[in-house]
Amino acid sequence: MLINVGPTKSGRIIPIFEERLRSLGDWLNVNGEAIYGTIPWTHQNDTVTPNVWYTSKKNAVGDLDVYAILLSWPDPGTFMLGAPTDTRSTLITLLGYPGYLSYTGGAGIGIEIPAIPINKMPCKYAWVLKLEHVL
Repeated sequence: MLINVGPTKSGRIIPIFEERLRSLGDWLNVNGEAIYGTIPWTHQNDTVTPNVWYTSKKNAVGDLDVYAILLSWPDPGTFMLGAPTDTRSTLITLLGYPGYLSYTGGAGIGIEIPAIPINKMPCKYAWVLKLEHVL
């Protein structure tokens, strides 16, 4: 992650940069597991839906969890990811949001995106779907 923020010649962080750093910290509090300690997945970005980028990380039992980072919030309904393939034990969560999301498998994965009020969104700017037990 590259952040172009630096102090003034007197060593101070100007307020606009402070606000940006705080926003980044808030985002990382929710989605940090999709960034820290991750490695590239077999696909860098999605094959069907633009503005979806992937990272991955081995979990505590050695399985690979895949993180789909959405740079724009999809409309409620079915959201397609073309790169991953589901298995019988696939689980999908939206980081910062309780519970599992429903999905359909087959050619890619169709994820049911809930209608979340703006004041209940887990974060701003980008959202992360955690995909467990996918190929």
